[in-house]
Amino acid sequence: MPGPRPNKAPGAGAASLLSVLAALAAGALAAVIGTILHALVSYAGDVPLPWGAILALVLTGALTYWVGLLRGKLWVSALTGLLTYVFVALISLDQQNQMIVSTQLFKVLPGPALAGGIWVYGIIVPVIAAILLVSKQLRVMARSSG
Repeated sequence: MPGPRPNKAPGAGAASLLSVLAALAAGALAAVIGTILHALVSYAGDVPLPWGAILALVLTGALTYWVGLLRGKLWVSALTGLLTYVFVALISLDQQNQMIVSTQLFKVLPGPALAGGIWVYGIIVPVIAAILLVSKQLRVMARSSG
């Protein structure tokens, strides 16, 4: 009967599984709540103000940052961001549900199309920022504990 792998602590597999599940939950939450929030658009005259999309991006960055620090692993933040984008892509591919308005419809629906573009294409910005911040925070924590 094989023993534990010498380079892995007992329980490391369970901790990794919990990290993956945390990233999955945070990514799904960011995608669903962000998709709902992004549709909040105000207008200043004829100019759309897609404040919901900005709020959705802030939520995505906050969840990506939080889950990385919670699990103490940088890869968890990266996985959360990736899963958020995958879930948003799946939502946008649903032909029966137009929750995310395509940027191709900007001339017809400028506010919703702008909000959809900011949400879908902007996800990368808070995710990268969160990953960089988690990396910095984990280095600080490692220095202070070691």
